[in-house]
Amino acid sequence: MQRNLTYVGIFLTLVLLQVFLFDNIALSVYFHPLIYIAFIIILPLDMRPVWVLLLSALLGLTVDMATGQAGLNVMSTTAVGFMRTAIVGLICGRSMGFDDTIPSLHRFTTKNLVGYVVAMVVVHSAIYFFMESLSMMHILHTLLRLVISDIVAVFVVWYIVRLIIERVLKN
Repeated sequence: MQRNLTYVGIFLTLVLLQVFLFDNIALSVYFHPLIYIAFIIILPLDMRPVWVLLLSALLGLTVDMATGQAGLNVMSTTAVGFMRTAIVGLICGRSMGFDDTIPSLHRFTTKNLVGYVVAMVVVHSAIYFFMESLSMMHILHTLLRLVISDIVAVFVVWYIVRLIIERVLKN
């Protein structure tokens, strides 16, 4: 029960950080880091896929409702939640044990955890930014926005994931 409350707190904290801090940083039109994806990254690896999908959709819906967007976050988080098992399999190989684990440095090597975080952030951002533009006329603008936002988002999400795993979810 306490672990569930911890995840609710993490969910709310990441949504509030995204909505009130990162969405309001106006450095450039190309700078829009999407950090709330860290919630999907830290979910237990053995969680049933249907729960991952539901929590991913709820995360996207919550951010969409808070920001007034028209479903971009729901589409991108649900897609990433769907692809999460495949991404873990590609990054870590099929030999990774999926026993009640959170993605941590104790279960993953540092290289695998970094690869997992980068892959999740890049896939999420790519879906988000390409669905936002819905045009191939502005492909360079979209790619530049994707690269700049992802560089910042990967560093921030990496720090958040490390902080949550090492301090909050540590047994």
